[in-house]
Amino acid sequence: MDIFLNKFTPDFGKVTEPGAGVEVVLDEKGRVIDTHHSRGNPIPEKGSVLSATGDAADWLRIRARPGTRMKVKTKVFSDGRYLPLQSQVGIINGGPRLLQGGNTHITAFAEGFHWEENPEFYYRFGIYRNPRTLAGTTSEGDILLVTVDGRQPGFSVGLNFKESAELMKALGATDAVNLDGGGSTTMTVHQQMVNQPSDATGERPIGDAILVFPGK
Repeated sequence: MDIFLNKFTPDFGKVTEPGAGVEVVLDEKGRVIDTHHSRGNPIPEKGSVLSATGDAADWLRIRARPGTRMKVKTKVFSDGRYLPLQSQVGIINGGPRLLQGGNTHITAFAEGFHWEENPEFYYRFGIYRNPRTLAGTTSEGDILLVTVDGRQPGFSVGLNFKESAELMKALGATDAVNLDGGGSTTMTVHQQMVNQPSDATGERPIGDAILVFPGK
């Protein structure tokens, strides 16, 4: 039986994402050294944290006893199949899809971005205008990386999912996806930030990014 957990290493940052659930702290050899009955805890410099919600949290709570060594297998699951991890493959979190084959195709419900227990989440995430980070490809194979500032009346209020799809189509994309947004939306060119993040404190520390380097 596969149990799906989130594993946080120091590469993510100093603290895990907060919320309800269970987290188990592992040392550098994978042994359980602490358990927390909520998420949002420090990540050890030499170790990791396993984080779970729902049924996975119950499984973790029962089996992750102090001193137990946890063996974690990393798998990537997409569109009903596992994707093999290879050295040439990079993975970045995002969603939902916005364009497919040149047409607007927003798959937020199919991708789990609508929560029946909290309908307001989808409204605030997809219907409400927010800063956006978008990626797409053109019919010629070019890659488009786009940021849209928001939450700043008089400068930019941002976009919703439908408007994001329309923007990417106007820029020539045939396929496009929404990536992270909100205060995490940041674009840097030659180490110079070229957009205006929405957080009052400015640029937000984040755990992932798309990096583009000059060709050889």
